Amino acid sequence: MRLQHGFTLTEVLVTLLVLNIGLLGVLAAQTLALKQVRDATYRTQALALGNALVQEMQSNSALANVIGSRLHLQSEIPAAPECSPTQPCTAGQVAAVQLQQWFELLKPEAGAPLPEAEFCLQQSAGAVSLAVSWRSVSQTQQGRAQGCQPGAGRSHFVIAAG
Repeated sequence: MRLQHGFTLTEVLVTLLVLNIGLLGVLAAQTLALKQVRDATYRTQALALGNALVQEMQSNSALANVIGSRLHLQSEIPAAPECSPTQPCTAGQVAAVQLQQWFELLKPEAGAPLPEAEFCLQQSAGAVSLAVSWRSVSQTQQGRAQGCQPGAGRSHFVIAAG
């Protein structure tokens, strides 16, 4: 009888099974990491848009009146006025131009848009509170949010300026 060295077919199959389970775990971790990166990108974009809007309101107080209480991609915004050196713009007309320029950043053509983004403005005694809400990466259903409140599948934060 000869002594044989090497692996049996059963050992090789068990090794391949363990290797496949490990690779599936790595793939699942990669998918989760991509979702987390996308959510962080959306949060950064929402923060940049919100801060830009708050800074525009601080530079022109008439902008808050033009905005109203809620902005989203389907909001109707005032048309940009025609101003000239002989007929300069009023603060309200400048606010309409500021809102037009900011609203261009919100559109999908400007880059990766925030899904179902909502911007809600509240003012009281000179203080401004801007709530920002958007559909989370993990939420796959389409649907309009009621206001800027956090809910199932929505991310949310508030910027306060005074």
